Order: sequence, then structure tokens, then C-alpha cells
Amino acid sequence: MTESDQKKVSAMLKRIQGQVGGINKMVMAEKDCEAVLTQVSAAMNSLKTVARALLANEALDCASDKKRTDHYVTLLKRFF
Repeated sequence: MTESDQKKVSAMLKRIQGQVGGINKMVMAEKDCEAVLTQVSAAMNSLKTVARALLANEALDCASDKKRTDHYVTLLKRFF
């Protein structure tokens, strides 16, 4: 993974940490269930975006290596 890609993924993960912290505050403040679930859904979608970025990087890395290709296929089957 390039340094630029690492920084992008790191920034996404920091945003997700903020989202989860906000969700925790909402739960502790006994906010409306629908509002909390909306934020949970948003955080889950953000995590899926990170997972897709990581898988895309793995796909690029494994293009010329059979063992890595097999590993990539295993990841796809396991997570999607």
C-alpha cells in the first residue's frame, strides 16, 4: 500500500472512531433509537468503504503472484 493510500485509510479510520464515539454519547444520553441506528449504519458503511479499499490494494498486489491471488480469493469469500 502506498503511503498516500495509508494516509487515506488512516484518515477514514479516525473519522470512524469519531463516529463511534458520537454513537456512544448518543446511547449514554438515551437518544432516539432511530437516530442512533442511523449513525450505526453510517459507521458500518464507512467500515465497508475501508474494507473495499484494503481489498482493492490486495488485488493490485496479488495480480502477478499465484499465492497472493489465492489469498485474495480467500479474503473475498470470507468477508463478502
